[in-house]
Amino acid sequence: MNAVCRPLPRWPLLVLALALALGCSPFSLTQATPETVRITLLHLNDVYQFTPLEQGRVGGLARVAALRKKLLTEAPHTLTLFAGDTLAPSVESISELEGKPLQGQQMIDAWNALGVDYAVPGNHDFDFGDAVLRERIKASRFPWLAANIFDNHTGRPFEGLLPYQLIQLSGVKVGLFGLLLPETEVSSSVSPDTNIRDICSTAKPVVSRLRAQGATVIIALTHLEVEQDRELARCAPVDVIIGGHEHERIEDRSTGVPIFKVTADAVELGQVTLDVDTRTGTVRKLDWKVHPITQDLPEDPTFLASMKKYAPLIAELSEPVGHTPVPLDARKTAVRSQETNLGSLVADALRQAAGTDVALVNGGAIRGDTRFPSGELTRREMLSIFPYRDQLVRLQVTGAILQAALENAVSKSAEDPEPGRFLQVSGLRFAFDPSRPKGQRVLCVTVGGKALSPTATYSLATLSFLAGGKDGYEMFRGLPATPALQESRTPRDVLSDALRTGKPPPMQQGDGRIQRLQGASASGGACASGSSSL
Repeated sequence: MNAVCRPLPRWPLLVLALALALGCSPFSLTQATPETVRITLLHLNDVYQFTPLEQGRVGGLARVAALRKKLLTEAPHTLTLFAGDTLAPSVESISELEGKPLQGQQMIDAWNALGVDYAVPGNHDFDFGDAVLRERIKASRFPWLAANIFDNHTGRPFEGLLPYQLIQLSGVKVGLFGLLLPETEVSSSVSPDTNIRDICSTAKPVVSRLRAQGATVIIALTHLEVEQDRELARCAPVDVIIGGHEHERIEDRSTGVPIFKVTADAVELGQVTLDVDTRTGTVRKLDWKVHPITQDLPEDPTFLASMKKYAPLIAELSEPVGHTPVPLDARKTAVRSQETNLGSLVADALRQAAGTDVALVNGGAIRGDTRFPSGELTRREMLSIFPYRDQLVRLQVTGAILQAALENAVSKSAEDPEPGRFLQVSGLRFAFDPSRPKGQRVLCVTVGGKALSPTATYSLATLSFLAGGKDGYEMFRGLPATPALQESRTPRDVLSDALRTGKPPPMQQGDGRIQRLQGASASGGACASGSSSL
């Protein structure tokens, strides 16, 4: 179609002439700074594998990468944030490639291929120790933020970490800082050289510093429990908290500061939009939406090409290695709060292999976070249940020590719905009341059908993590521990043998060896019933 030329109206020409006479650029009259800038935050947390889950139906970082590219075309001022936990516990991370343990390297390759802008370490990112985390940070093509992780010797931030960052997005100064839950010092493999400091005493000066440097929008990137996020919101003036750790979708605005988390393993991608007033720096509007990551989304070919070297490993993990006649409950909410049939199977198998009176396994060691259906189990599923490389060890303990261990197991049962220290047991039965004061919650204990004697000695099979005093199990620290298995065998091998041979057989449901009561009296009745084989 031919263009139609129309004469310019006379009044714009007069304005143009006046502007030139005054020495102004004619374009300065029409180019005004936008009153509002839209900033978009794409976020994930607690992602342990880059491949899809549930037989390919959900998740998969190749799908996230494709969706991210699409969203970037729609929102130019976008940051992609990762809120911690990726190096472990992971099936791939405990596998080897070309004779070398991966220890999370595959996830760094995945995040580099996807395009993360900022990340905060999670508690499980310390599972392979300080040195491995440093190596993974160095291999990352994006900054890791953490304002409360320090080197005890130098007093400086943990090597490779930035406490905070100040950036500009279309003229808006945005401050970001990271925080990790201090309990990581006892729940993971943090060395004595590293100190994880208090949340609020760290955040207050960091936020003040960012404000002094001109930040009008401040984003806290955290790996904390949601109650700790609320504490942060109350003590430091931030605009939004992007978090992780719970593995489930959370939207919390109870403090006035929004806290957002998405479901683990890239089943969802969160999207926060902030409309920022460029004159005042205030956030006019804040919205949140969640994008499901399903098989209906395309996969990004560039991402897939970057991860091609892991294809043989992924194929190996798909091989069948065991079978279960009943569904096995590995849900995090269950194994960390009550007896489950999988927890009892694990504890029974370890006690049988070690030949001890009792066995104790912390619920945090049993992963998978799903209900495995009856039928075939793949190598990936087996490894996902027991991703850690703990040893099985024998200890000789008194009844008083066993009682103290059980009290520690339930010491957070009222305050935390998913305490990793909660124990799955074999050879004993116990009842507890989480409404009672800490240290007085265990109502009764029997071992081999007889009441626990504080002075008697019992043989105990447990994981080296607990024997080392981690996660509050100080009563075991320093006790002589001997390996319970031949040098090359692991607790994972014991479970694999049980699911391959059916010995011991998995139960349809728990047999009542752990009783969670409310407002109960301290009687032995709750411990007396059930299978006499225990």
